[in-house]
Amino acid sequence: MEFGRKQWELIILFCAVYITWGLTDSIQAPFYPIEAESKGSTPSEYGAVFGIIHLAMFVCGPLFGKYMHKLGVYRVFIFGVLGTAVCGCAFGFLTYLDNTWAFLGCSYGLRLLEGVAEAGAWSSVLTILSVEFQDHVTYVYSLTQASFGFAEILGPSVGGFLFEYGGFLLPFEFSGILCFVVGFLIICRLPYLLTKLESESLETGGAVSVEKTKNVDNADESTMSENYAQILRSKMVILSLLGTMFSATVQGFLESFLEEYLKIFGLSVTQIGLSFLCMSVPYMFATPMWGWLVDKYIQPEIVNPIGHLTIAASLLLIGPVDYIGLVPSYLITTIGLGVVGVGTAATITSTFALAQKHALLVLGEGSSTEDYSSLISGMWTSAFALGNFIGPTAGGPLVDWLGFTGTTPIIQVWAIIMLIGDCLVLGFSDSKNLFVKKKNNSSKPEIYQQID
Repeated sequence: MEFGRKQWELIILFCAVYITWGLTDSIQAPFYPIEAESKGSTPSEYGAVFGIIHLAMFVCGPLFGKYMHKLGVYRVFIFGVLGTAVCGCAFGFLTYLDNTWAFLGCSYGLRLLEGVAEAGAWSSVLTILSVEFQDHVTYVYSLTQASFGFAEILGPSVGGFLFEYGGFLLPFEFSGILCFVVGFLIICRLPYLLTKLESESLETGGAVSVEKTKNVDNADESTMSENYAQILRSKMVILSLLGTMFSATVQGFLESFLEEYLKIFGLSVTQIGLSFLCMSVPYMFATPMWGWLVDKYIQPEIVNPIGHLTIAASLLLIGPVDYIGLVPSYLITTIGLGVVGVGTAATITSTFALAQKHALLVLGEGSSTEDYSSLISGMWTSAFALGNFIGPTAGGPLVDWLGFTGTTPIIQVWAIIMLIGDCLVLGFSDSKNLFVKKKNNSSKPEIYQQID
């Protein structure tokens, strides 16, 4: 894929900022419970602190997508980056709150605010990528997701190391300041890295000029609402969003409860931390690979069921599941983690491509790139966040009741249901006629046409 120097710089900067967001999200995992319990809090009281950020993203993602044309992509991005950095830094100062409920209240409040900021940041970045990289948006998006996923897995190891040497404050100041520095660099460079038309659009606040916005504000509001309803009526868009939610649920569940299971093998804390790399490294390399394949050779309608089938197969090994009677083995578990990393990479990449593709098909050739991109970016961010919330939140009671190896078959059944849904929609709807991209040299977004 041939990208210009400015485009490569934009890709690198966005990957860097996704790494800082991944660290900010996950860096507190190994030591926050220690601090919370030292303040007199119980696991049932502080447990939802980890997932509530994703609940806020789930609620706010569609709102940012719907009103992006009013708020402005550039302004939303600035708010998202700076808001995430400020909340990350402020979280470290909670160590000076000795009252249990003050500590918990501020913890929940800051994570909610951080979730709102990240919802804006994610939605704006996905909108920018959809506009700037129209021909290769899936591949570029997959690079940012690989960066975020790897940082989320690496975050607990970095957090544990920094906590050991600098206490509760140091990890949050490290991740927050890093987020601010990288974000500020992108804020300064962004107007110079996009095309002239897109830069003017960002500076004036969105997809249309300020003067035009004033004249047709009510019409735009009505049009965006109609577009939103049209997109949500598309069964392929709904299927892709459900697939995104499922993949994020799998990731969130494993990130939250795999550590407890691995203890049966007598591993040290360092070995357990390294075991997570068995999932994150394949995910990091497979995500851009799937993105490249979807952009160049394979339709996302085909990749999506492959991903769900791979996840279902991997859950035979992670544990392994009770019903096959296989004795737990660390080697088999690590192989399963590698397979699930490849599977989740396939589904997350393909569902993003599916959502973008069918949103454009629903809205038609006359729709502007920013309109459909901002709407679907908000929806996709919301679905991804909901999955990350469901994984640890619903997984906790299930693991307590059934154990880790008793819970993985439930996720496996869900994967099979998603696979059946993929096949049914593909076989009994208009989507059985796959779509191909109509390549042209115009500045309009790619339009898909059916194969006769």
